Amino acid sequence: MNAMHWADQLAAKIIERGKQEKRIPNIKCQQTPSGGKHIGNLNDVSRSYYPYKSVIEQGHKCTFVHTSDDRDPMKEVPKRLADLDGKWHDAEKIFNFKKYIGIPYFMIPDPFGCCESWSEHFTKVWMDGVYALGMHPKLYYVNDLYEQGKFEKYILTVFKKRESVGEIVAKFQATKTRDYIPFDAICPNCGKLANINNFDLKTKKVFFTCGGKRIKKLESEGCGYEGSVSISQGKLQWRFEWPALWGIFNTTYEPFGKDHAEGSWPAGKEIAKEVYEFEPPIPFVYEFFLISGQKMSASKGNVYIVQDMLKIIEPEVMNFFYVKRPEKQRDLDLARIFQLVEEFDLAERIYFGADKGRTENREENYKRMYELVQNKIPKKLPIRVGYSLLAELSQVYNKEMVIKKLKDLGHLKNATKQDIEINKNRFILASNWLKLYAPENMRFKVNESVSKDIIKKLNEKEKSGLKLLKEKLKNKNYNEENLFNEFYSICKEVNIDSKDFFKAAYLVLINKERGPRLASLIISIGRYKAIDLLKQIG
Repeated sequence: MNAMHWADQLAAKIIERGKQEKRIPNIKCQQTPSGGKHIGNLNDVSRSYYPYKSVIEQGHKCTFVHTSDDRDPMKEVPKRLADLDGKWHDAEKIFNFKKYIGIPYFMIPDPFGCCESWSEHFTKVWMDGVYALGMHPKLYYVNDLYEQGKFEKYILTVFKKRESVGEIVAKFQATKTRDYIPFDAICPNCGKLANINNFDLKTKKVFFTCGGKRIKKLESEGCGYEGSVSISQGKLQWRFEWPALWGIFNTTYEPFGKDHAEGSWPAGKEIAKEVYEFEPPIPFVYEFFLISGQKMSASKGNVYIVQDMLKIIEPEVMNFFYVKRPEKQRDLDLARIFQLVEEFDLAERIYFGADKGRTENREENYKRMYELVQNKIPKKLPIRVGYSLLAELSQVYNKEMVIKKLKDLGHLKNATKQDIEINKNRFILASNWLKLYAPENMRFKVNESVSKDIIKKLNEKEKSGLKLLKEKLKNKNYNEENLFNEFYSICKEVNIDSKDFFKAAYLVLINKERGPRLASLIISIGRYKAIDLLKQIG
């Protein structure tokens, strides 16, 4: 096993910690069901799953859990909401959000009316995406844990150690004083969270006035209710709830983003040790990534869920993005998603010995990455046609016709039924990508004929080059590499700049000055169609 990969390095630490503590290690991740959780949040799950998978592969036991933090209050209003099929809807048209600011998600109705609550609906949307990638942590709803009394000893500990808790609160939160109690009651009158002002350890009740609360940039308006509730009808604030969850699950390892590394983690680590009196889990800080150069934000509406991504790439390709080094910020450029697909295809070929990496270490790393992202490793190298080629072909052929074309081009030689299905599926994904995210130069429509206006734009050198290309195509059936090299031979023979030659060819074929790779384009549309258009220039 390649110990160089980050997942294997973490697995070794997790196994060792389990041995030291003489227990089965636990790996935990979590999300708040605030709406359509974008793929940036998948970092938590993937950075948990791959070390978990490595531990299991090495023959050790390990538990893997995921909490849905549904006692968290609604903090902001999403612009879009995803239904259970992963389709997006304009939030303002289906739901009045403002009155629910400050209310826990488990108490908010499902805006689509198909589930018992907001929490259940959006947890299902999220977990359906996680499961589709082959990751299956055991799911727990935090509200259930409170109702089952799992948090009780941690809540009572916070109350009993009020003085030291106050010091920690003041140390890490400049806006809080030493007498602040990091616990909120759920108001039985309006359902909103309200900070408590006192508690009774004997009756296990908390006392409060529902006076509103600042939640991020929004203000939750209280109803003025004064009274008490059981501690089971409240919530530890985040910095104390997070380490309490470590205690509930005996968590050995949990990854988190750099935002928590600079804020919640230092506090949580101290709370675990000084208040709850146990060792915090092994931490792992990952870097966030961008989508097409921008930070994703649910409130801005520029988010993508797993279901969006699986419309354009295979699950194993999606997983491949997350198995890369997590300490480095990356940009998942949707307009160039074919590059990720190509890298996955390379890793697959390297794994089966059909290609090599630039260095031995890189080759071994690719092999390990491929093992980790596959739920079931194929017995032999699958035949996968290039994603970009399939995107080009989707503008000329339908799903059934493209298989015949690929066979004619020699791409599916000795293909099994499974290979055929793999490429039919990839064809659909590439076609979807082309419609949704492809840059304009990748999109084209093949000319039915060459108009007089196009011919007028061509000078004599360009015409000579294209006529020579026509003759070459008549006499030889090229593959993409040989045809590409032929272009430059033609340019040299007629003494034309290659840029001018390519521009002229694109005009004649697709009425654009730029387009997909010219050799690939000609092969995609077929040499006879290309010859027919080229001969029309006179």
